[in-house]
Amino acid sequence: MSDPLVVTRGRPRAGWLSRSDVRSFNYLARISMKNGIEASQLLQCVLDAWVKGESSFDDVSIKLRQMTGDQGFFLMVRDGTIMAQVKLTLQLLKYLGRIDIRSLRFEATPPAKRGRVEPEDLMIKDLNSQTSRFNLTVKVTEKSAPRIVFSRWGGEFLLSTATVADRSGAITLPLWNRQVSMVSVGDLLHIGNARLRKFRGELQVRVGKSSTLRTIQK
Repeated sequence: MSDPLVVTRGRPRAGWLSRSDVRSFNYLARISMKNGIEASQLLQCVLDAWVKGESSFDDVSIKLRQMTGDQGFFLMVRDGTIMAQVKLTLQLLKYLGRIDIRSLRFEATPPAKRGRVEPEDLMIKDLNSQTSRFNLTVKVTEKSAPRIVFSRWGGEFLLSTATVADRSGAITLPLWNRQVSMVSVGDLLHIGNARLRKFRGELQVRVGKSSTLRTIQK
């Protein structure tokens, strides 16, 4: 889906930013409008967090969680609730530092209508870092004992790590909370609209809110 926001003053010039950076720029604007926050305040807070490691205004706080190469990973929290986790390039951060943020004005534009792209039915061997959404039919070959893990923000979760396989290969599938009791070794699973994530250098299947996980054979 195209970016539903454009900058009407102080718009990023194409020669200064990549298309990816422009999308990130507009994503920050979407966050501000969705949460009723002045865009210039949010952008300035991002800049301050980049320099100081953490910054805040009113009930909003932004923390620079990690700087890896030319990319920074920011956590945005409002009144104790996570608004977003954003990855911004050094080029975009430097751009924000050069412009007059207070001059920026944003307006909403209707998103372009596009046909919905359905997830593909894939085999494990077909998965790579470029894979978007996909469906898998796999068998559970291993499953670790469940354990309690804690998030950085104090949340408590039940986690079990399963290995799932088809005739082309095997991959790790993290199971969270109620998913842990749904899945047993030997089950044949259908995973719909899944995505990939990389954890400690290893690709894993991610079952998110828009995904489905069901047992088709015990």
